[in-house]
Amino acid sequence: MKTRRWALVVLGTAVACGWGGATPRAGDTEQAVLAAHDKRIALTIAGDLTGLAAMMTNDLTYTHSSGVEESKAEFLDGLKNGKYVYREIAPRGRKVRVHGDAAIVSGPCHIVIEPGGKRTELDLYFTELYVKEAGQWRMALWQSTRLPAPAMAAPATK
Repeated sequence: MKTRRWALVVLGTAVACGWGGATPRAGDTEQAVLAAHDKRIALTIAGDLTGLAAMMTNDLTYTHSSGVEESKAEFLDGLKNGKYVYREIAPRGRKVRVHGDAAIVSGPCHIVIEPGGKRTELDLYFTELYVKEAGQWRMALWQSTRLPAPAMAAPATK
């Protein structure tokens, strides 16, 4: 009986400490966050408001590169009424930093928008915060800053 009790104590301690459990490795978590980020981009371009809303926290803050800050409802309404028509969102060199149930994705990004048929291309640096809620990575914050236009090469002198 003592051996059985001792085994249960050891097993309980192992579970509590995460030994032998399905604890995600850092690389697995980063890949899950990047997958959520990719899904969020695809849903934004597709204009899938239902799917996108499910991926966002209720207290989302979306700050555009213009400095305009919107709530989840305001951003989704802008997509719905054509204020925002995303044609391309192409992040490059994304960095992921995971801190428990929060993760930051950041990096440069090329965005093509076409509201009202007027095409605009933007090069931005973005920071996006994901939090894990009910086992899912959800977007809680977007913040972007326009990158300066590349400097023109000076003409060669003779």
